[in-house]
Amino acid sequence: MTIFFGYKRLAKFDDWQGLAGADKWVPGRSAYELAHCWHQFKGLPKPIGNALNNSGHPLLRRLSVDLCLVEKPVFLDSKTGPSMTDLMGYGRNEKGDAVILAVEGKADEPFASRVSAWVRGEQNNPSMQAKPRPTRMRRLKFLSRHLSFAISPDSPLRYQLVHRTVSAVLEAQLHGAVAAVVLIHAFGPGTSKNLSDFSEFLTELGGSRATKGVVSGPFLLGERRDLRTYFLWWQQDATTQAVQPRL
Repeated sequence: MTIFFGYKRLAKFDDWQGLAGADKWVPGRSAYELAHCWHQFKGLPKPIGNALNNSGHPLLRRLSVDLCLVEKPVFLDSKTGPSMTDLMGYGRNEKGDAVILAVEGKADEPFASRVSAWVRGEQNNPSMQAKPRPTRMRRLKFLSRHLSFAISPDSPLRYQLVHRTVSAVLEAQLHGAVAAVVLIHAFGPGTSKNLSDFSEFLTELGGSRATKGVVSGPFLLGERRDLRTYFLWWQQDATTQAVQPRL
């Protein structure tokens, strides 16, 4: 049975409330849906586990997840502005090898700002004439070192996908994992634009466009290009519990 922790042990899905913000704890929003879905399955949802197991990748065969940390911070190039992963799962495959799963829940909210906007310190409609901030350029170079390509400050990629992937890589390396999985767990019908942004990111990594429910990879990431990293977009409707919340 998987154990969940946030600031304390999360014994039931109501314990997740407040970890990701009150505005997200409503039916149909990502934090609410993740809590219900993962607690319903007492860990890695069986359909997702089946998709990983049947992907043809030996490192992902018969994955089990022993521990999930909710809103897990991973520090990047500094001790400020960590990447906050919705669920960081610590699992093992059939051989007992460690595998990290970085789960990003999505409803209809976007993957934050584009790199071109973020690096200039603006969230919306930045002037491309503005100079990138030095601290953000430094972080962008750090992130680029852990991916398979140099990210331009004018890149249209979504910044959240960039740092979430690197956080998975760093956590996998820290724990001696043989692989990392970046899992986008999407809920509801309003996610087509996010899927397009996700596909664009995979294309920049050197892969093909994403297909729902199909594992992409492995991509060799990390500074030494030696960590096998997989990606999966998992789409589903709202959970039964989320449609009928507890009173």
